[in-house]
Amino acid sequence: MKKPYKNVFDKRRRDLLKILAAAGIGKGLLRASPLVGGMMASRLAEAQTGPNKSVVIYVPDGALPEHWYPNGDLTSFGAMSQPYSTVASECNFLRSMGHHRGGHGVMPTIINNSWGGDSFDVNMGRILGENLPFTYVNLGVHSNGNGVLTKDNGSDVPFEDNPFNAFNRLFGNLQAGGGGDPKLNAVDAHLEAVNALKTKLGTYEQQRLDSHLTAIEETQRRLQDLGGGGMSCAAASPPAEFPIEFSTFQQQAELQADIIALALECNFTASCSLALGNDGAEFTLPYLDFQNTYHSSIHGGNGGDPTYPHYRETRAHLSSLSASLIGRLRDRGILDSTIVCEVTDMGNGDAHSNSDIPLIMAGGGGAIQRGVSNAGGASYTPLHQIHTAAVALQAHQHPLYQGYQSEVIPGVLT
Repeated sequence: MKKPYKNVFDKRRRDLLKILAAAGIGKGLLRASPLVGGMMASRLAEAQTGPNKSVVIYVPDGALPEHWYPNGDLTSFGAMSQPYSTVASECNFLRSMGHHRGGHGVMPTIINNSWGGDSFDVNMGRILGENLPFTYVNLGVHSNGNGVLTKDNGSDVPFEDNPFNAFNRLFGNLQAGGGGDPKLNAVDAHLEAVNALKTKLGTYEQQRLDSHLTAIEETQRRLQDLGGGGMSCAAASPPAEFPIEFSTFQQQAELQADIIALALECNFTASCSLALGNDGAEFTLPYLDFQNTYHSSIHGGNGGDPTYPHYRETRAHLSSLSASLIGRLRDRGILDSTIVCEVTDMGNGDAHSNSDIPLIMAGGGGAIQRGVSNAGGASYTPLHQIHTAAVALQAHQHPLYQGYQSEVIPGVLT
C-alpha cells in the first residue's frame, strides 16, 4: 500500500500535469517564462490547506538576552528586538533556546544536521516546490566570504548578493540557453508567453497575472532608481553602476526582500533564504552612529560600556531588515501560507555562547502560535526549530526530508 505522503505529493504532480494539458501549455511555453509555470501551479497552491512555503532569515552573531527578549504577549520589547513590534502579531519568539554548534565557523550547519548533507532550504524546495520553476532562491547582503547556509548535493551554494542579478535570474529576459534581446525589460520578456496564457485563464486568474506583472515592473523600477540607469540582462555580470557597497546595505536588503516576496507570490519557488551578512560579520553600516564593523560593535567597540550601546544599535538595525521581509510577506498576502524561521549562530555575541539563542518563527496562518513568546528551552536548538517548521509545512514525512531533528518544540504548533 502506498504511504499517505506519497499519495499526496504524487497527486499534486498529476493534478498539475492535467491542468497544463487541459490548458494546452507545452514545455516550450513553460521554458519561455517562469511566470507561466508559477501561475499554473498557483491553482494547486491556492487549493491546499495549511502553509506551503518556507523562508529562512540568517542574522549573524546572536543578541544580548537582556536586550532581546520581549514579554510573553509581545507588548514590550528589548532594544535589539524592538523593530519586530511592527509585525509582532505574526511572530513567535522562542525562549531560552540552546544551540547544537554555537559560535563562529558553524554557519553551514545552522540549518543542516551535518557538514556534508543538504540544507533545509534545499530540501524544502524539493519537497514543497517540485513543480515550480526554481527549486530554491538563496539571496544575501554582503554575505559571501565567510560561510554559507545553503548546501545542494553536498556542495556549498554561494549567496546571490546582487539584487540586479537576482531579479534578472528570476524575472528578467532569461530565455532557454541564456539568449534574448538585452533591450527588453523584464516584463516584455514574458509578454509572448503571458499573452498565450491569458486566453486560457478565467477572469480572476487574469487579474492575478496582471497583478504579478505590475509588481515585477515596480520592483524593476526600484532597482533602476537605485542603480541610476538601465539593467544588464547578463546575470553573470553585475552592472558597474549598481553600488554594492556597505553604504547601501539597507537598500540592498529591502530589494532582496522585495524579490523574495515576489518569487513566492508568483509561485516561482516555495523556498527562499536571506542572509544579512555572514559568519565573519566584517561588514559596516556607515549610515548608523557606529562606523566600524558589525563584529567590532560586538567585541571591543563599546569601550567597556556594559550596556553595549553599539551592539544594541547594529543588531536592532538588522532586526529591522528581518522584520521588513516579514512585513512584505504579510502585505503581499502570502505570510499565512509561509513559515518563516529566523536563525543565528550563537546567543550572546560577545561571549559566543550556546544559550539564550535569539530565534523567531513567523507566519503560517493557523499552523503555529503567533503573537507570543512562551515556548522553547535549553534542550532545543535551531535544528528543532526547522524540524518544527517542516512539521507545520507537512513536509517531514516526505522521503526527501533528512530528519534534522525528531521532535518539535512544545507549544509552537497549534
